[in-house]
Order: sequence, then structure tokens, then C-alpha cells
Amino acid sequence: MSARYDYTDEDGNVLYQVVRFEPKDFRQCRPDGKGGWLWSVKGVRQVLFHLPQLLDAPWDTPVFVVEGEKDVLRLESLGLVATCNAGGAGKWPDALNEPFARRRVVILADNDEPGHKHADKVCRALSLAEAEVRVLCLPGLLPKGDVSDWLDAGGTVEQLLQMVDAPCNQQFEDDDQQPVEEHFEPGDDAEEKQSQASLLVKFVEQRFELFHDENKDVFARDRTTGEVRNLAARQFRDALVAGFYSDSGKAPRDQSVREALGTLSGLGRFHGDCQEVHLRTAGAAGDYFLDLAVLGSSRAVRIRPGKWEIAESPEAMFVRPESMQPIPAPVPGGSIEQLWHVANIPHGSRLLALAWLIECLRPDTPYPVLELLGEQGSAKSTTQTALRQLIDPNSCPLRSAPRSSEDLFVSAGVCAVVSLENVSHLPAATQDAMCVLATGGGFAKRKLYSDADESVISVKRPVVLNGISAAVTAQDLVDRTITIETPVISERLEVTDLWREYEAERPSLLGALLDIFAKALELLPQMQIPADDRPRLVEFARLGMAVAAAAGHEPEDFLREFKASRQESLARTIDASPVAAAVVELVEARPHGVTAPAKDILRTLEQYRPTGCDSWPRSAKGLGDALRRAAPALRQIGIECKSLGKSGGAVKWGIGRKLSKQCPASPDVLPDVHPEQDIGTCRTSSRQLSPDNTGTSPDMVFDESDAEAF
Repeated sequence: MSARYDYTDEDGNVLYQVVRFEPKDFRQCRPDGKGGWLWSVKGVRQVLFHLPQLLDAPWDTPVFVVEGEKDVLRLESLGLVATCNAGGAGKWPDALNEPFARRRVVILADNDEPGHKHADKVCRALSLAEAEVRVLCLPGLLPKGDVSDWLDAGGTVEQLLQMVDAPCNQQFEDDDQQPVEEHFEPGDDAEEKQSQASLLVKFVEQRFELFHDENKDVFARDRTTGEVRNLAARQFRDALVAGFYSDSGKAPRDQSVREALGTLSGLGRFHGDCQEVHLRTAGAAGDYFLDLAVLGSSRAVRIRPGKWEIAESPEAMFVRPESMQPIPAPVPGGSIEQLWHVANIPHGSRLLALAWLIECLRPDTPYPVLELLGEQGSAKSTTQTALRQLIDPNSCPLRSAPRSSEDLFVSAGVCAVVSLENVSHLPAATQDAMCVLATGGGFAKRKLYSDADESVISVKRPVVLNGISAAVTAQDLVDRTITIETPVISERLEVTDLWREYEAERPSLLGALLDIFAKALELLPQMQIPADDRPRLVEFARLGMAVAAAAGHEPEDFLREFKASRQESLARTIDASPVAAAVVELVEARPHGVTAPAKDILRTLEQYRPTGCDSWPRSAKGLGDALRRAAPALRQIGIECKSLGKSGGAVKWGIGRKLSKQCPASPDVLPDVHPEQDIGTCRTSSRQLSPDNTGTSPDMVFDESDAEAF
């Protein structure tokens, strides 16, 4: 042991020591609190050498950053301010940057490859910390020499300060690292010359952390800014080429870039860790993040029950597609009422829209689909843009309806909110894909030019769409959809003025939304819905109740809006299904219900078949499929459709009114000879029933022994 160097905090308390052993070996230890030392500094705060002296130095005094404690002590003996980091070349944690903010920093590089790389790394890190940084290469320095060697060779403090104050800064150039040609001349030593592709790989390894996600897609995280880029995206390729050119002054060839990317992909997939990567939102169980997508940083908003804050280095990692735009920093204390000046949402549906916006920030729950309907000129697109841009601004906020399910999943892969406009019709496959997006799922297809690999897109995204007439008709999707009708605009404003006002209010609007979100998370455990009254979107319903309470309303106000929206969707589902409409008319005509084989029920329903219907089932199996699809909607209006299983080689079905489950012997249950119960649909039969057809034929009587009472 030849020397011990104390690393202290701002107050001079020793945090750890660097111990030098001859000939040139270094180890680190920390106090054990009992007068001894532990040979480990894991978890100990990393600080600069002689930090108190640096903090006490005048702001205009140049601070010299060198590679070792010996050089720091040598410069301090000459009256200069100097520091270094523990561990020597290649080690520079971000925690060391703050003391250099707005200071003049001069980096004195050791004259070898590790020294040059270390100087370059420190220069980049301190430039981002708003320091005035320059790298100084000392003239006449022998290979592997340092500032102490330069002083021993006759260098003086005056000469050093003259070089520091020289008007033309001498920039760092590492001749040993200049790229060389990829193919060597005969007789060249290949071990001494690196290909350009290898230099690109080393460049990335020094500046980025490589890892992969659960789909084996490889990402690179910038060690300085925390930004994450997909290795297969153009963003990373451009960052690689630009950074390499800035460092070397040479433009890499396209072939070299392709080779480097192939190598990096393998390194990230097989040597990198498996980590989660998110798009705009992340978190679960009451602890959520919203990525602000600010270039050059990883800032995000962290939302917890009762509070939110901006996190400079969030635990969650976010990838930012090219179309994603930054969110202005939110300002607390605003009013969400300003949003309705731009978003044309009727007063009776604003809690629905507000709850949908906040639900979009919770990636751990199923997403409801928001459908905006209204006549032309009712500001549907403007409203949709205002809602979407508040939480997920995008260079293309509104997109046309996808032509296929694949197009929908591709769009969802790069958009945190899937936003479609002017939708007049959605094919059944697209509606099924939207159901998958709402709850989370994947899309897979064979990779081009490959028989053994497939490309997988696994996403869960909120969807918003608008149109003049309803495009959502599939029962499964209707159950997940909130429909809001935008009212006719009586007084129009200029679009430029409207968006100017909106942009000015965006920080306070987002702050108001986050205020409500945080308060709603705090109130959420108190919001309960009886088991018999829970809708399909029970998570959204509970959140909506909490949002209403957080916004100064009663939880029942939200439930009232929510149920009204579902009734509209329900009526639409009944009208969209010819079989469901026929069943409604059948039950109106035969209140006691029917129990019969599907083939007989199909024949009976023929008399209620809508005129000109082309989608009518042609077989008993087709009827059974149609009844299963319509059963959830019919059940909500008091009609039960149940398959009673096979009987005599045919599948029997029971159709009738849904009654509460009571004991038949109860005195409250009276014989219902001529029931006059209103089914409660918005559809009434166009058929005038006669006394002859209100009864039930002997072969269609509902048999209580075959099923539960409806």
C-alpha cells in the first residue's frame, strides 16, 4: 500500500477511500462505522475527489479534470483547482455532473486510447450539465503520459493557463481511433487495424446500453440522456451515423452500418437483459408514468394517489416513435373546464369524456373505446384532436380507418392512442381486432424472406373514432364502447384562434387532468358497485365514479351518464341484429316464452324477419350462433336466450322474459296470465298482434323442467 485518498461529501465526511498498491493497482473501501474498513463501496454515493475544494472555488476559476488522484494533488500544489473520479478511465457516473454546472471545465486527457475515450465521455456528460467544457491535449506529451509527466518535462502553470485561455480551443482528436478501410492491403496486420463496422459497434457499446424486450426486439438506451431507441428504427440508425461522424469526422459507409447493426442486434438479444419498454404510459396498481417525450431527456410525470410530480429519471423506459410529439410540462392548479371551450362535448357527457381521458393513462386496466357521433360540422374531428393531443400529441392526430386488422395493429404499435376519423363502416374483423386492442393481445405474421420466423406486435391501446352514423355494431365491441354525440354548433369560431387558445392552455389543462387523476386514485378504493349491477367495464365504471368525486361531482352523476350511453349502444345492437330484433317481437307476442329445437324456433321467427334482410340465418346452427351473439344485449333488456343442450338429436333453446329468482311458493309471486311488462327497448313492434297469435302453440310452450325460470 503506497497511498490512501479520501473521497468526502460536501461537508468533508469520508464516504470511501481509494487505496493505491504498488506497482499500480487500486482498490476502494468504505468505513464500517466501527473504526474499520469494508472492501466494498456498493450502494455508496459516488462523489468527486476533493469535492469541497471544488465547491468553494470561484465560479470563473477553471476546473481541471484529470485521470488520477496523484495528478489532482500535483495541480493543487501549484494553486489550481482540480478533481477526478474514482476508478480512472471509463468510469463517470451521471451523479458527478451537477457540481460542474455553469463552470469552466478543462479536461486533461492522458495520452493513450483509454485516456482519450475517457476525456470524450466526460466532455459529453458535462456538456449536458450546462458546463463550458473543452478538452486540452498537452503538446509534446509522450505516449501514456499525463499532466504530471508534462510538468516534469518542463511544462509550467503559466503555459497551461495560456493554453486554457487561448481563443481557439484545441479539440480532442484521437488518431489511434480513426476508422480505416474495411479490406486490408496485403501485408497489413489485421489485429492492429479495426474495420469501420467494429468501430461503430464499439461506439455504441460506449454510449448505449443494449437490451431486448419480451418479443426479442432490441433497444439501445443512451447512457447520458436515458432515451431509448429501437435498433430496427430509422431513429437509431440516424443517431448512430450522426454521432460517429461527430466523433471521427468520417462518414460511415452504408455496408459498415448494416454490419454493425447486425452485430449489435445479436449482442442485445443474447447478451442484453430482458426489460420492459413502454409507449407514452407505464405503471400499475396506482403508480403510473406519463412520458413527456422531450428530446434529449427521459423526463416523465409520475402519478400516485393524491399527488403527481415530474421525474427526471423515471424507473420506466419509454420508446418514442417518429410521429410522437412532446408534451408541455404540466402546471398544477388549472381548471379542466377550459377543455370544453375546444372539445364540443355536451354537458351531460363530460364526466364520461374526462374518465376516458384518465383511463387512457392506466395501462393495467381494459380500455373502453370512445365513439364520437354527430352530424357534419359538429366539430367531431376538432373534439377528438383536442382530447388526443392533451395526453398523446402526435404529428398525425387523426387517421383514416384501417383497411385490415394488420394495419390497425401496425398503427397501434407506434401510437399510444389509436385515433380514427370519418369512420362510416367497420368490417367484422376490424371490430374483433379493436376488442383485442382494448384488453391486450397480439398480431403475428411470417417475416418476409423467412420460413421459420414471425413478426409479432403485442399491444394494448385505447381507441377513439368519430363518424356521422354508428360504425360500432359488433356486440362484443359495443359492450366496450362509450358513445358521445356532439351537439350542433350554434356559434362558430375561427379555427386558428381556437387552437391558439388551446395551445396556450395545454400545460394548465394537463395539470388539471393530473390533479383529478391523482385525487381519483386516492378515492378509488372507496368506490364500490353492487355485484348484480356491475357492467362489462367495471374497472372503468369505478374509476369514473372516483373521477366524478375528484372533480367535485357525485359518483352517481357519472353512473347516470354511463348507463345512458350504454342504453344507446344497446338499442343500436338490437337494431343491427335481425335475429335480436325478431326475438324482441316474438317475446312481445308470446310473453310466456318458448322452448323448442332451434329448427322450430327458426321457422317461428321467420314471421318476424325484417323485410329485405340478407343476413338471416339459413340453418339451425346459424340461428344458434346468432342467438349467442345477441344474448348479452337481450339479457340487458329483460329477455333471456339459453341453449338447453341436445334433446332427441336436436339442440333446444329457451327464449323468454327474464324474471327475478324467487321461490315459486312465495305469496309475492302471482300467476301472470296476461303480463303487461314493458321490455324497455327503444324498438316497438310494427306488427299489430291479434288475440289468435298472442298465445303459445302446444309445441312451443316454455317448459320449466327444461331450464330455470326466466
